[in-house]
Amino acid sequence: MPKTTLTNQEIVDLANGLHSVKDLKGVNFALVVAKNMETIQKELKHIDDASKPSDEFLKVAEEIQTLAKEQGKEEEIKKIEEANKHLTEERQKQLNEVAELLKEEATVDIHTVYSNKLPVDISADQIMKINKIIIDN
Repeated sequence: MPKTTLTNQEIVDLANGLHSVKDLKGVNFALVVAKNMETIQKELKHIDDASKPSDEFLKVAEEIQTLAKEQGKEEEIKKIEEANKHLTEERQKQLNEVAELLKEEATVDIHTVYSNKLPVDISADQIMKINKIIIDN
């Protein structure tokens, strides 16, 4: 299990790729996918925590979404947005901080799989998404 240095964004991308192949058949492949997903989940917990919007922001966003489904509520939506401008600014600041976290590098233990051990029904698109764990043989 080699240690690999990736940016947090690359780790997120790998997590998404692993998620896209998690239902493919093959015991060895499934073990590699499951172990990597577990490792990555732990590695990205601080980013997941940092990206969660506040309850207050979620409440206002839900209220706006509900109003947006109705005709003629644009003025009411603008009033709510203006009254809660500080929440939008706080959320934007939070998202900017998360963007910076995604640029940081982390060293993670990545479980690999040999290319001849990949499931036969894996697509080229799926291979591209998990290429960082594939070893050519």
